[in-house]
Amino acid sequence: MKSNSFIFLFLLCTFSASAFEGDLIDPLKKKKVDLNRRDKYPAGFNLYAQGPVGLGGVSFDYFIVPKISLELGAGARNFYPDLGFFVGGKYHFFGNSFLNTTPYIGVFSGFEYTGGDLRNYNLYVPFGIQHIKKNHLAWSIEVAYKRDVYEPSRTFYGGAKIGYRF
Repeated sequence: MKSNSFIFLFLLCTFSASAFEGDLIDPLKKKKVDLNRRDKYPAGFNLYAQGPVGLGGVSFDYFIVPKISLELGAGARNFYPDLGFFVGGKYHFFGNSFLNTTPYIGVFSGFEYTGGDLRNYNLYVPFGIQHIKKNHLAWSIEVAYKRDVYEPSRTFYGGAKIGYRF
């Protein structure tokens, strides 16, 4: 009888310890996910100064995973009302970490509507840093190689972006 009581007590303690352990692990995993703001706020609207289309523009970006974001937008190529569109993606080197500031590299292609079709007019390859704040605001600065049919002699650009993440 003593051995049956001992086995019952041992099984009861094992079961209750394993149930308690599961409660401890889940909050820790959730807390770990909450620390990565690229995972917590994957979508964002942005305002560009310079950037992929030229003078400035607006964009929408989305982190499909914390290291990779896709972005599309539109903006003014110059001071005339020439409109350009762009699409591309960025790779964030420390995207899976809890760091709020990450360096990135990207590739974008710029297009324009010519009245009958879309024409590709530039290739934009930025290298920069992005920071996401607690209040959902984000900013980034970058330097970029740009191959543009309208300005073939100028190959290096700089850009800045400010946005809101949700």
